[in-house]
Amino acid sequence: MKKNTSAKMIKKAIDSYPGGICFSALDGRVILVNEKMNQLVLELTGHTILNAKTAWEELTNFANNGKAEKLTQSWLPKDTNNGDEGIQQQLFFRFSDGLIWRFELRFLDSNTVQVEAAEITALYRLSEELYENTIRLQEMQKRQKALLDSIVEINLNKEILAAKMHIHDELGHCLLATTKAITEDSLAENADTLQKSWNSAIHDFSNISTVWTVPDSSLQSELMQVAELIGCKVTFLGEQPKSRKALQLLYAAIREALTNAVRHADATELMVKIEQDEKSYHIEISNNGSVTVSKITEGNGLSALRQRLEQEGASLEVCCNGSVSLLVDIPFDFDKPQKGGRK
Repeated sequence: MKKNTSAKMIKKAIDSYPGGICFSALDGRVILVNEKMNQLVLELTGHTILNAKTAWEELTNFANNGKAEKLTQSWLPKDTNNGDEGIQQQLFFRFSDGLIWRFELRFLDSNTVQVEAAEITALYRLSEELYENTIRLQEMQKRQKALLDSIVEINLNKEILAAKMHIHDELGHCLLATTKAITEDSLAENADTLQKSWNSAIHDFSNISTVWTVPDSSLQSELMQVAELIGCKVTFLGEQPKSRKALQLLYAAIREALTNAVRHADATELMVKIEQDEKSYHIEISNNGSVTVSKITEGNGLSALRQRLEQEGASLEVCCNGSVSLLVDIPFDFDKPQKGGRK
């Protein structure tokens, strides 16, 4: 009688368990099963658990029957062999009431198998949301990487364009200086200076990646040396930009104007007038050339200058009314403090 009473108490206890539970022998003979597990298996298979091994095989091969569906999303846990918990297989089902149940099979020891069912609707939805967020983050990372690659490519193109312009100017200045020395019969006395200039231009061809890395303090002095070399004075009117990037753009425009003024207009002086408003520097670059110019066709130098300025958000306008003037607008954004910029 005591034995029967204990068995009834155990059965009542596991029947009060909110999840499904079943203990069986290795061959599937049921040792103990609660009402909830029988209810769940009945809805899935059409009968209660008669043999736990057979019932698990039916659940594994389950086909949707209108009362429930088997969940097979890729992010759900796959069959495992966890040495600590002994979980061997997991199955997931969504029932017609919308609740999601997880079935787990595990070996308790060498003779006993446990099948447990737990309602995990909230956990499943959180896991599903986490998975979707992970996918979105991965897609976002892909877009960010693509954007970063694009930015790197754009910056590289800017560097290459700047280097090409620098080399173009160097060659132009070397040719002008050499022509001037030959014309004035001063080739011998300027031989050392001309040799240095040509060596510098040739060196730039083989070291294009380091061409446009002149220190801030040297930008204007380098420009003045080039101007003196080709016999043209540069005069500034107004305050020059403070940031390196804006100065690079300004001096790139001046160098191009300098080359063209000497080559095409026989100029001896270049005037750089700098004004500013609330947003931009407005720069006019003109010369005192004696040659009247009624029309100008943009060559590689001006085209490259325009491209570089526009890539940086600046602009270029070429005015031709007897003489040629360059009008350059450079935004103030370049004067904001820049962290980690290249030197």
